[in-house]
Amino acid sequence: MKQIAIVGVGFMGGCLASAIKYFDLCDRLLGVESNKENSEYILRSGLVDELVSVIPRDTDIVLIAVPNQDIAHWVCRLAEHPAVVVDIGSVKLEILGQVESILGKLPENYVPCHPIAGAEKTGPEEAFPTLFDKRSIAVIRHENVLADAFELVLGFWSKLGAITVPLTAEVHDRVLAKTSHLPHLLAYAYMSLIEEADINLAAGGLEDFTRIAGSNPDMWWEIFQLNRDDLLKSIRDFSRVLDKFDKAISEGDRDLVIDIMMSSAIKRKNLN
Repeated sequence: MKQIAIVGVGFMGGCLASAIKYFDLCDRLLGVESNKENSEYILRSGLVDELVSVIPRDTDIVLIAVPNQDIAHWVCRLAEHPAVVVDIGSVKLEILGQVESILGKLPENYVPCHPIAGAEKTGPEEAFPTLFDKRSIAVIRHENVLADAFELVLGFWSKLGAITVPLTAEVHDRVLAKTSHLPHLLAYAYMSLIEEADINLAAGGLEDFTRIAGSNPDMWWEIFQLNRDDLLKSIRDFSRVLDKFDKAISEGDRDLVIDIMMSSAIKRKNLN
């Protein structure tokens, strides 16, 4: 590709830039970044070749790596741009709905995506090129998207070492509510129970379970709101499992507790 642009060169945008440079995917890499400190680091480190305020017409792909609540604005702004436009937001249905409410339809050049990858880090200083290696990338095929644009995006992610998973926005949000949004909420909820004095008696289990509670609360509040309905269903489903444990332990029902734990242990082993 001749030219790629990244809108929002924070941690995720920085990882994209680092990976694009590492795999030599384009002749020139542009960035759009409003944060002054980030901008200085980006140029000093060579994450991108140039920072711009207007994305040139000869750009092949524009990658939108801004907070979820700002994605629709950029998609609409680039709806008539010749480039293929990709967002990497954590929620899909609400963002697509916002775009449709503004434009009346989803743009032909727009391919919504979500890398199932991340870290409890912020800022381009923490970026590294292998974040997407062997990671799944949800790629949303909507009814207006051009076939060539969709195929270009599949090829782009594959060149970064990722595994593309085409699916609908509905399936994406329902599954991610369980596999990502609920775990983050539970980690925050659990840590709210822990007192400072408890830490001295904490082993690796607490650290493993609560690692993601170090994530950005503002970002996760926006995700919780954007995927509110699916997240609330997952919370209620989880509450029913806790109720089962509560009742079984109260009644000394060993078989039920062991059955739930064995089933869970098998699923966990299958993750590997």
